Amino acid sequence: MLTCYLRIKNKLGLHARPAAKLANLARNFHAEIKVVKNNKEADAKSILDLLTLACKFEDKIKIEVNGEDEVKAFGLILCLLESEIGERVKNGS
Repeated sequence: MLTCYLRIKNKLGLHARPAAKLANLARNFHAEIKVVKNNKEADAKSILDLLTLACKFEDKIKIEVNGEDEVKAFGLILCLLESEIGERVKNGS
């Protein structure tokens, strides 16, 4: 099992669009992928599960990946989360 802690970098948090991106990526793997916030656990392959965590900007989460292709899944999921899930908020100026 691979695990790490990180903070949500997306300024709008893990709302519907980034949750869908994460879930769609997670579904490509045979590993079990969990996101944990404040001891509440979500299946990363489920958009609804992810939304129930109500992750906001700078919230600390734990990623747990366990299974057949865990190394590849772990790396790609961390890359997605570190990239703010492709949703950079534009500055209003």
